Amino acid sequence: MKIISDRSLVCFLSDLRGLLLYFKGQIPYNMFFISLDSFYFYMRLAFPRQSRELANLMEIIEPFVPLIISPQNLEDVMAAYDNGQTEELAALEAMLAQRSRFVFVNSVMQANMPDWENIIGICRQIRQLKEREV
Repeated sequence: MKIISDRSLVCFLSDLRGLLLYFKGQIPYNMFFISLDSFYFYMRLAFPRQSRELANLMEIIEPFVPLIISPQNLEDVMAAYDNGQTEELAALEAMLAQRSRFVFVNSVMQANMPDWENIIGICRQIRQLKEREV
C-alpha cells in the first residue's frame, strides 16, 4: 500500500466530496439507494465519466476510510475467527468493508461543514497511523 501525503489526502477527499455533491444534486429527490452497488450502478449509467472519476478517487483514499463495525458484526467476526471458519470470515470482512464504504460515501454526501471537518480529521488520523506502521 502506498501512503499518500497528508495534503494529497485532503485534496483527494475534497475532490471526492465535490463529485459526490454533484451526484447528489443530479439524483431525483425521490430516489434512494439501498447499497453502494446500486448507487454505483446508477452513476455508471447516468454519468459514466464522473463514475470513473469516483472509482479512481475511492481506490486512492480507501486505505484511509474508517471501518464502521457494529457490536453484532464484531461478535460475528470473532465467532467465525474462533471457529476457524475462514470462508465465513472472508465473507464477513468483505461485507463489512462494503458497508463501511457505503456509510462513508453517504456520510460525505450528507455532511455539513463540522461533520465534513470531522471526516477529514478521521481520515488524516488513519493515514498517520498507517504511515507509522510503514
